[in-house]
Amino acid sequence: MKHAISKVYIALFLLLCLLPSLGILVFGESGAAANEILSPRPQWGWEVLSQTADYLADHFALRQPMVALWSRLNAALGHSTDEQVLLGREGWLYYTPSLPDYLGEHLEDEDLEQIARNLARLQQQCEESGRQFLFTIAPNKNSLYPEYMPAWATNGHEQANSVRLRPLLEQYGVCYADLFALDMPYYRTDTHWTAEGAAVGADAILRALGRESGYAARRFTAEGRHLGDLEEMLYPGTAGEEAAIVDTTGFSYEALGKVNGGNALTIRTQNPTGEGSLFCWRDSFGIALYPYLAEDYAEAVFSRSTDYRLPEGDWDTLILEIVERNLPNLLDIPMED
Repeated sequence: MKHAISKVYIALFLLLCLLPSLGILVFGESGAAANEILSPRPQWGWEVLSQTADYLADHFALRQPMVALWSRLNAALGHSTDEQVLLGREGWLYYTPSLPDYLGEHLEDEDLEQIARNLARLQQQCEESGRQFLFTIAPNKNSLYPEYMPAWATNGHEQANSVRLRPLLEQYGVCYADLFALDMPYYRTDTHWTAEGAAVGADAILRALGRESGYAARRFTAEGRHLGDLEEMLYPGTAGEEAAIVDTTGFSYEALGKVNGGNALTIRTQNPTGEGSLFCWRDSFGIALYPYLAEDYAEAVFSRSTDYRLPEGDWDTLILEIVERNLPNLLDIPMED
């Protein structure tokens, strides 16, 4: 009898171990969550066994719900299972690479001065060709919402790169739109600002360029659910937990080609009611920002290139937008003769 019970126990144990892999035949393969890159299908060769193990580990059935459940159990104990996601208070999530700015870790003085000189030189190149230039920084979420950061993280943002760079930008005469003093709503479970936050930022940018706008006064409503990028990284496969903030006023610009939800490497727009032309270097914060700038200009290009070389074309205005945590990238702006 004992042997029979042992065999049943072993069989059940083996079944549980094999269930995730065998479940692929029933439930199908699990896909990637957020920016996750999964192992490819194994190829015949000397490493086929290790490739198969990696493939099954990434694609087994119900992987995302199981990972999400494990993450929620850990979060309840105050631990994040994703090293890129920082658990804040009251359900707020933060992007871990923004932590050095929050703690006040910063570049050396000479590096910050080099960034200011690079931007001044880029602006000079624009102005020599009769074009207007503007630089702006999209704040890290914890720079505007420090009250939800974990208690152990000491706020030293007054020593952050963005703060120490401001007087240097003024010294070198760089046209700069400061977004850090604005009331800009961000998503609780996302790295980025909401559509309303982007509208506030767009107004400040356009005001710094001498243009009048009032996008922050448009109609913003909570419609549907928003799946934040941090939420998806930490709890893959789960439904969005906060309301999506939608601009219901409408736009008159037209995108020329596919924008891929704002993630396209290059987005071209035209608007018969706009004025002038714009080329904008932008990052992921430009996903919510670009519609407002596109609405204001007759034609515009929004590029995710980080080359920062003067683009071809007769653009009236050039904007360089970069998120705060990536300011060190501006040390490598190429200088043209």
